[in-house]
Amino acid sequence: MKTYFRTPLLAVALAAAACASDEPREEAAPAEAPPAAGAGMPGMEGMHGMQNGGTMQQMQAHMRTMHGASGDSLRSMLPMHRQMAANMIAEFNREMRGMNMSGDAAWNATVDSLRQDLTRMPEMAPAELQSFMPAHDARLTRLMEMHRAMMADMQM
Repeated sequence: MKTYFRTPLLAVALAAAACASDEPREEAAPAEAPPAAGAGMPGMEGMHGMQNGGTMQQMQAHMRTMHGASGDSLRSMLPMHRQMAANMIAEFNREMRGMNMSGDAAWNATVDSLRQDLTRMPEMAPAELQSFMPAHDARLTRLMEMHRAMMADMQM
């Protein structure tokens, strides 16, 4: 690995380690959080995670780090990536449930596709993984955009 990749990888690894747990977030006990924007409004209580965009910003930074990486580097980042992506999906779904929202057909199809990606990726050879990442990144980006749009619609 080239020297100029070490610092961003270390930063992403440390950030992910600070956020990671042995269990998906969906099953973890809720942590105390400061009041979020929208707190006190019916149905908006669970929005603190995405309200500030923290999870999405972490995923976007992580995907920028993965962009252009070799297949072997991607394989080494894969466990952390799978955990981050699964946690993000779980957080999005938890927030939607907290607001009594359900996903439409496009949402459900994108989530299903991402879950299939996360299941298939560990079995991929490094070169296959490298060629697969742009489409996977596009699906992650599409899910984040759909979530952002749904949250904006709920705040109107």
